[in-house]
Amino acid sequence: MSARGEETGFRAVVRAPGFRRLLIGQSVSSLGDWVATLAFIAAAYAFSNRNQTAVAVVLVLRLVPPIFAAPVGGVVADRLPRRTIMVTCDVSRAALIAVVPFFPHIWVLYAIAFVHESISLFFLPARDASVPLLAPEGSLEEANGLILASSYGSIPVAAALFGALRLVSSHVPSFIPFSGAFRSHPTSFAFLFDSATFLFSAVMIAGLQLAQERTGGDIELFRDVAEGIRYVIGHPGLRSMAYGLIVSMFGGGVLFAVGIGYIHQTLHGSDVAFGWLASLWGLGMGIGLGIVRLLERRRGRAQVFLLAVTLCGGVLIFMGFVAVLWLAFIAAVVFGTVFAVAIVLALTLAQEVAEDRVRGRIMGGVQMLFRVGLGVGALGIGAIAHSIRRVHIILTLDGNQVGLLLGGVLILSGAVAASGVARKGRWPGA
Repeated sequence: MSARGEETGFRAVVRAPGFRRLLIGQSVSSLGDWVATLAFIAAAYAFSNRNQTAVAVVLVLRLVPPIFAAPVGGVVADRLPRRTIMVTCDVSRAALIAVVPFFPHIWVLYAIAFVHESISLFFLPARDASVPLLAPEGSLEEANGLILASSYGSIPVAAALFGALRLVSSHVPSFIPFSGAFRSHPTSFAFLFDSATFLFSAVMIAGLQLAQERTGGDIELFRDVAEGIRYVIGHPGLRSMAYGLIVSMFGGGVLFAVGIGYIHQTLHGSDVAFGWLASLWGLGMGIGLGIVRLLERRRGRAQVFLLAVTLCGGVLIFMGFVAVLWLAFIAAVVFGTVFAVAIVLALTLAQEVAEDRVRGRIMGGVQMLFRVGLGVGALGIGAIAHSIRRVHIILTLDGNQVGLLLGGVLILSGAVAASGVARKGRWPGA
């Protein structure tokens, strides 16, 4: 049962003791994770003698595990105590990340990046399946919004902190143990900081009280995964959510892949302009997290979700055709807003519809869709965009614009498919 109370909204969520512990732990851990993500990129660049392909390999290795780890993690989250899973994952990731500074080899970095992401995909289904047990009734949108805010809101702080930790690593006094390793590998303190944040998260989660409904019997992986798939197929709302979610994340991947090329080559902007584009996308996400509840109350969850997905595609098409810098900035805010609304409503729908006995598997599927959509958008559309010089579609367009248009059209196709499924069954809150 969810924590109950008469009060709803952000205030009620923050006042719920269990959810507050989870949120604090996740906020600190997410800060460390973004610091480590920057450190992974910098270390791959350094360990490979400034080979940019090595950086791409690290990013790909962090996208591949969802194909198998997320469904398995979902099964485990339904069969074993979720608090134990989360604490074990945090402690394991802390130990794994702490090893990086002492083995400065690119293949070790590849292996750790892969295993780290695999462990994370055991943690995330257990966490997301626990949110409905910790948040006050009627406040799931706010709870998911705060979890997402804790994940993405720390990026600017993480960037500054990474720079500071890198500087400190380069000036470690010789009397400090392993000082030579720290000075020769300036990303060392960033990885150790991330390790410490995982331990902090483990301590916070260890104090949670979770009344989980678990299915008895031994884990039978294929049977349990198949049961989760049948559960989604049998529920029109969850099927619609899956279509909409994967194409929304696809849109995020498209912007991630072509964003810097779009600014430099298409709009003739600078790195500063790209920084503004990313910041305004983040601002839009903040707006979306703040207004999602208001939109849902006025229009209904299904309508708002489908509208948000549709607008994700529409914004990309607009950016593809209208190559004006200040309009791109406005479009970035709009995209961030509707992107955040779509993600929050997808998470909330999945958590509310799924029974607790299968909720871990459903949330594992959501995490898989997150990363597969992001990866396909970034790698697939990115490759297409970089292979095209110029085409004429009403206007003369470069490869970046074609990538945005193609991404937008595919998202709109997914929105149409999602709306068709949604009409066959009502969603909670529709």
